[in-house]
Amino acid sequence: MRRAPLLFLSCALASASLACTDASEPGIVNDEDPLTSSNGLSSNGLSSNGLSSNGLSSNALSSNALSSNALSSNALVMQALQDKTATGDLTRMFFRYLISCALAPNHSVTYTWTDSTGMKHTETNPGGLGLAPNWETAPSTQTDKEVISACLGARTNSKGIPVPLSLRGKSISGLSVTSAERSSYTYGEGAFWGNIFGSSPYLYSCSRVAFSYGASTSQYLSQGRTCTTAGCGIITPVGPCYTSDAAILGGQACFDRDGAKDWVSECNSQKNPLAAKTDNALTTWLMP
Repeated sequence: MRRAPLLFLSCALASASLACTDASEPGIVNDEDPLTSSNGLSSNGLSSNGLSSNGLSSNALSSNALSSNALSSNALVMQALQDKTATGDLTRMFFRYLISCALAPNHSVTYTWTDSTGMKHTETNPGGLGLAPNWETAPSTQTDKEVISACLGARTNSKGIPVPLSLRGKSISGLSVTSAERSSYTYGEGAFWGNIFGSSPYLYSCSRVAFSYGASTSQYLSQGRTCTTAGCGIITPVGPCYTSDAAILGGQACFDRDGAKDWVSECNSQKNPLAAKTDNALTTWLMP
């Protein structure tokens, strides 16, 4: 059985109770895995969301153990994941979604922790989208940090309710859109971008313009899919994604879009085509 290297860390550090394995290895207990509640087709962009805004904003990993200055510290990761308080619960939720965004479906991360009653838990967090597979064996690149940040923002739900969504992005082969996916997910919700893996974490979102040619609404707007129009913890909405090919100053947050309108790119919070922009934005689509 092939063993996948531990995300951010070497498998040589597994003696500290943080290990990595192929997700199909027998004997692994997965105590809680909200990521499989909606569907198992995450490898092509279909995914569930349910990461709460608190789980995204108030965890010890994004601002500490997973920052660029602490990727090699197994002790910091374990300290955060083994926290017995409510903060630890949020951190473990965050970590599950992070692994699902970064690793491929046949990879996973396994660790143990003990709760306040003394009960020992062994958790296996499976990969899914495979957006930053190199994080298994090497430090993250700036692109890795931005793509995974966008993925975590896109999978945040203001009510923490898992609902299905379609993730789409520029030049990301793992998020290629099938005809069935495009016909089922017709409500263009908006887009997310940022970087939460640093000393000053930030995430931005923009709202559905110019995806209004599809479904006019979605049943999931009432189930917490509001982070493109209202604040969700660290996520700051900045207005319309794309209103004109003329890149009107102040009128839109993104200045590139796919011909099929699957995604927007070259986004910034200033809504200024002359300001620094990122291509590492992810666009979200919902079922009507």
